[in-house]
Amino acid sequence: MLPTDQLAQADRRPAVIDTPLGTVEFSVTLAADVLPAESNTLWRLANGSHLHRWRHRTATVDLLIGGIDVKPWDDGPPVPVWAGIWQVQARAEVSGLVVSAALTDLPADAYGGQDSGECLAAVSVENEHFMVSIGGPDAELLAMQAADGRLMPVRWARLLSTGSDDSTDYGVRYADPAGIAWHLPGLAAGEVARLCIASAWCPRDDDRPAAWYAVDIPLDTAYLHLIAEST
Repeated sequence: MLPTDQLAQADRRPAVIDTPLGTVEFSVTLAADVLPAESNTLWRLANGSHLHRWRHRTATVDLLIGGIDVKPWDDGPPVPVWAGIWQVQARAEVSGLVVSAALTDLPADAYGGQDSGECLAAVSVENEHFMVSIGGPDAELLAMQAADGRLMPVRWARLLSTGSDDSTDYGVRYADPAGIAWHLPGLAAGEVARLCIASAWCPRDDDRPAAWYAVDIPLDTAYLHLIAEST
């Protein structure tokens, strides 16, 4: 994903995001194997972002994650935004791939569920005080990204475009109250797939769902923020 020669190694720990309404946790499944919560190696970038790397017998899985400074959609007050870019590089055949995120440890008064929009797969949770959203590409955008061939194999375009978010093979699945999973086709040796998942939160405001808008962020934009030099 990026050179690690000049990066400082850090003590290993799970890749999680603490929010006012709980903890965002991630999971990756390669075929039938669920990766452990802690990666094999963890590096810290000078700007505070982290690069996690898992080494599986079939693939190397990277997660570049950190808080990013994104201008609000309506020029309103900034909101906390965290982006995570997953990269799976196959060394051998991977028969299937699932990347998931879920908001856990919810307070008793929180409620939410699926909160998708055009080209955005998302879940949102809120209570009287806060709103938290998690989002990434929906099935339509995944198919377009595959057709472009830069973020994932071109051959995925046909597989992804034949289904919707609720298809039985590929696409996005939702779990109550705040879980979301991307079910993706398999990889041949040497193929690479990349996926961006963002999380954001804000004070609850029915007229300005700033957190929801903030998670609709392109992978390239998130990457540039995550590797930017600290100021």
